[in-house]
Amino acid sequence: MTESLFLNTLAFRYPSEGVTCYFSAISDAQKKSEMMKHKSVFPKEIKDFIKDSEQGESGNIYFSPFPKEGFKPIVIDFNDEANENFVKRYYNNRLKIHLAKYDNLIFTQSGITRDLQVWVQSEQPPIKVKFKGKDVKIWQIDRFTLKVRFDTFNHRPYLLIASDRPASMLNVTLNQLTSDDPFTPNSPLDIDMVHKVMIRVEKDGHIIRRILELSRMHELNITYDRSTTRPILTGQMKHLLGIDNSEESYTIRESKYVKYLRKITNFKEKYLNSDELRQIFPELATEFTKINELQVDIADVHKRLLTFGNGMKNVRPQVGINNGPAVMCPYKEVKLITIFHEDDRNEAENIFRYFKMGNYGQSKWSKQLSSYIGANVDYAGEDFQIIFSDPHNPVPEVKAALQRDCYINRNMDVKYVGIYLSPINKYADDRESRKCYYKVKESFLKLGIPTQCIDVVKMRETIDKDCRSQYKNFVYTLQNMSVAICAKLGGAPWLLDEAEQRELIIGIGAFKSEQNQYLGAAFLFDNKGVFNKYNYFQKSELRELVGAIKDAIISYTSVNDKPSRLIIHYYKKLSLRYEFVLIEKMLNSLELDIPVYVITINKTESEDVVLFDAESRYSIKNISYDSLMPISGRYVNLGHVREGQRFLLCSNTRYDDNNFKPTDGFPFPVKLTIICPNRQGDIDGNVVRQLIEQVYQFSRIYWKSVKQQGLPVTIKYPEMMAEIMPHFDNPTAYCDNRSLWFL
Repeated sequence: MTESLFLNTLAFRYPSEGVTCYFSAISDAQKKSEMMKHKSVFPKEIKDFIKDSEQGESGNIYFSPFPKEGFKPIVIDFNDEANENFVKRYYNNRLKIHLAKYDNLIFTQSGITRDLQVWVQSEQPPIKVKFKGKDVKIWQIDRFTLKVRFDTFNHRPYLLIASDRPASMLNVTLNQLTSDDPFTPNSPLDIDMVHKVMIRVEKDGHIIRRILELSRMHELNITYDRSTTRPILTGQMKHLLGIDNSEESYTIRESKYVKYLRKITNFKEKYLNSDELRQIFPELATEFTKINELQVDIADVHKRLLTFGNGMKNVRPQVGINNGPAVMCPYKEVKLITIFHEDDRNEAENIFRYFKMGNYGQSKWSKQLSSYIGANVDYAGEDFQIIFSDPHNPVPEVKAALQRDCYINRNMDVKYVGIYLSPINKYADDRESRKCYYKVKESFLKLGIPTQCIDVVKMRETIDKDCRSQYKNFVYTLQNMSVAICAKLGGAPWLLDEAEQRELIIGIGAFKSEQNQYLGAAFLFDNKGVFNKYNYFQKSELRELVGAIKDAIISYTSVNDKPSRLIIHYYKKLSLRYEFVLIEKMLNSLELDIPVYVITINKTESEDVVLFDAESRYSIKNISYDSLMPISGRYVNLGHVREGQRFLLCSNTRYDDNNFKPTDGFPFPVKLTIICPNRQGDIDGNVVRQLIEQVYQFSRIYWKSVKQQGLPVTIKYPEMMAEIMPHFDNPTAYCDNRSLWFL
């Protein structure tokens, strides 16, 4: 197998001589100098300047790459590691000045790192939609983030070009959005739905476009012209305009690696390939960075294997699950309850028939639900079925139905599962309507009954498409739901093919609620992927988090020997000063002197640093297409950073050369950062490899779908649960913390 691996970075070198920059304690008259708020950004050469200058109360320092009146010239050594943060800021400033000559570019800052984000109108044609009875356009906007970083493995700086997810702007002003014209139809859009806007500002005779948060503008009292300000569409707004369900081809699905590379290559050629820029970035490469073969490795092929029923092993869950679950649900009999709107009786009868008989479209993948869970499956009886009349708020009718005698006096030797055919899309207009899913789920959980939800509109659409084609795509939905039901009932559809070891893996994830509060959960696993229990907490409840880890350790040691090591998969950088100090004290209280390995795993697949394989292709009907997706298990050592040792890990279904299905998707790599804060020195290379391979394995035991996931369940499961819990009336009750009821 041949590979040609490269990253989306352009290498350059720092100037060998010092660079003269200009500093002042106050801004220049034109307000074009850049303010540095934090001392961590100050270059070390300005220490004497800070002592001598009369700083204002804020303590801010301003700098400019060019001479300015009142600014003091100071030579800065860019090769000094102590100046790393300032060097990033310097190059961001120079990049923005260089790109500002292009009138079609809009600049924002990306996240807390203040990296430069550039918005540019896409080459894709605008989408036409109806707005208040008229045809209006939705402009597609491509977004790119530019970062300057230092490659500690190859000892050189680089400019990273990342393609962020595109945005869409409605070509309607805020005045038009909110105007009430009695002669035109009302719009389903509301000003409360608007998050970001594009405003136009006139400065020095030029029109400058800016992207800002509308609520933030009001907080800061920033004036803007409503007759020229246009909204950036949110997911809910797209749904209401009917553009969130674009038709996908069943025959060809272009690799998102190809789309990504095409975008960043076009941006590079248009805006970054110039001699002028190379005066700023010495020896800036024209081609993306080829991987040094010394910095790549691949997970052992054995780590791909999963175990299923009857001891069968396979790398593909979709195939292996046909042998039955690795661990059957602990119930002999399972009965299904259907919950549906009165107009959806036909769909409810069909879904039960598919689960009971396993005969959807005579597909070879269509099996009875009983074969996926290891228990007999039957109809709960007419009295148990819940038929509601209000499609917008079925909750009162559901709660009333759950008071029937058949529920109160049900046979406790039988396990019931609710199949909820929801008429409400997740992007429904009314926020309360969208919460119905959670309220229905909670109502059943109070009785110890897990539920499985299906969007009845999407169900009809998929089945209709299947009837018009030779494909049987709805069978995959049935298979996914069957796998999830098995896990909700306490079974394990498949497990990792690993010998049991004395180690504890705790996954900690979080979700940002509508109230902008972070809510988290801690999940306990063993090294075979067996889920044990979880704890739920507020992000601010640091002691509760540590208490959850302590509880997990005690729960483990009560039935096992003491763990030889503790492994924590964390959704963010761990604070050594606050969080780990408490963890260390807790371990001391338990008299456990074991190494603690903390692996920070980005909540989303890495879309900033991306690994490509130019040799990767796939075929459909003997026609070959570019894939660019690296082989599954490939990982890259990105070197040491302040947070630890960083890696990029590929987790997908390209297990051998080019034999994979594009319908499996093209997940991007996951970024990992590994530290061992209670042990001195570098982590042993064999241990690092084990930890990376374990993250890879935990991305393979996602029991909501038979498809490969990019993220490990140690991060994904806690986030999923933390998203649901705030919608419950009592988030601490009714939930079995040894069940994956939230899938």
